[in-house]
Amino acid sequence: MSPVPIPPVDVMDRFDQDLFLARYWDRRPVLIPGSGLGPAPFDAHEVFEGAVIAAQRPAADRVGFTLGPRLLRDPGDLLPQPEDGSFARYDRRLLRQVEREPFALLVRGLHTCHHPVWLRARAFLAQLWDRVGQPLLGATTTLFHGTTSPGRLPYIRGATFLYTLLGHPRIRLGPDGQGWSARPEPGDLLYWPAGLPYAAEPCSPPAAAVHLGVGRTAPRPGEGLRQMLAPGSNPASPQGRWGGDDIHVREEDGLHGLPPVLAEALAHHREAARPAALERSLARQALRHATDGGLRPVPPPARPGYFTDDDAVRAVERVLWTEAAGRRLVAACGHTLETDLTAPELSALLGLLNSGAEVAVGELTPPARSLLSRLAGFRAVVRL
Repeated sequence: MSPVPIPPVDVMDRFDQDLFLARYWDRRPVLIPGSGLGPAPFDAHEVFEGAVIAAQRPAADRVGFTLGPRLLRDPGDLLPQPEDGSFARYDRRLLRQVEREPFALLVRGLHTCHHPVWLRARAFLAQLWDRVGQPLLGATTTLFHGTTSPGRLPYIRGATFLYTLLGHPRIRLGPDGQGWSARPEPGDLLYWPAGLPYAAEPCSPPAAAVHLGVGRTAPRPGEGLRQMLAPGSNPASPQGRWGGDDIHVREEDGLHGLPPVLAEALAHHREAARPAALERSLARQALRHATDGGLRPVPPPARPGYFTDDDAVRAVERVLWTEAAGRRLVAACGHTLETDLTAPELSALLGLLNSGAEVAVGELTPPARSLLSRLAGFRAVVRL
């Protein structure tokens, strides 16, 4: 008996958000061709720049590279390099180096490496958040590039939007032998709901796609508490981290004494749990969530801006503020800071910025100029 063919997914010729939510959101997969998608959630050039930055910034389990069946611990120049300049040139170089062996590049948290990538993904998700609400769990971005699937696919706890940048990946959705199949073209967007198994078949030439994962489960009890109480870097540790060899109790300390690293961590947690400190931590987290577009962590800030008396600036992002435990906190683009401006001064300045008005730097007080400098580093204000 011949196998039953797997049916293709539905096709929505034009991305109608309301129709998408009514028919497909949390229900079944759908393919939206690039011609009917509208603004693209990702750009191939920006994504490649993000992959290059990720390859140059070592981070735990962020970048993976498989060659044949092997996960390479040190891929070296098999990762994207600045001189490659594009996926096309990178592929030509890589195919010469690996010959006919299948390969796969995986970059997790892609949006954290490149501000324009975050901007595009945030703009795409904003339309969804307007209708379903922004989830407490942040959305994720993962780049897949190559001729085969990575050996260890990341687990995405939620719904998935897959945007194809190049090539023709073949995706199978559902359990083995059941479900749907799709072969998106460059510029197409494929959606499937949470809990639906998927697999990507080998392809040639190489394909590149970005997975945008949207959480669809409620946060676990205590989610976010660790970030609010996190001690951060530990100056006592040579690696600048909490823990290490000095965690062991020395004999002269006795059984009733804590090693210095634990004593310092305990002191930090006691201080962080005080009402004022906890109130400020909660306020910072609320401000970050209100300005990060549901994609976290956000890209790191740039250098603070430098302005002269002759400069004028304008806000390109919404800037929020609140008062917590006697301090004024300001946020934009998922970053927060404290300011010495009084509440009336802060309200007046941010009122001007959020209205789109030009602000003359020479007319501002030093604390206000300092605030503008930090906001420029957040990429929330620009010089005119």
